[in-house]
Amino acid sequence: MREWVESKRGWMLIDFPVDSGLAFLSAVANSGPRDAFYVRMTHWAAPDAWDVTVKPMDAAMFQEQLASRFRLRLLQVSFPAYDLQELTRRLHKHAAGRSVPPAPTDWSTVGR
Repeated sequence: MREWVESKRGWMLIDFPVDSGLAFLSAVANSGPRDAFYVRMTHWAAPDAWDVTVKPMDAAMFQEQLASRFRLRLLQVSFPAYDLQELTRRLHKHAAGRSVPPAPTDWSTVGR
């Protein structure tokens, strides 16, 4: 576990129920411009790209007498700590009901 924790140094991790995590990502994306932050958030090949994974969970982990039954329950969002300030700004804008209209994105960092 120590190696895993060390590999995440400088990164923030947030766990959500899947639907809540998707709502979080949509809120953050719609509350700011489609800039370098947005590209990191949405494209896996961007420098310092966010890592968003869905983690299946087995009900038998908590009740070992049950047969294994996997469900998609956890969405994990991992992003560089330097994005926290912009993330917070965007969440405040979302909470205030402000969004940014869709606009073209500069995808040059990912070679799209």
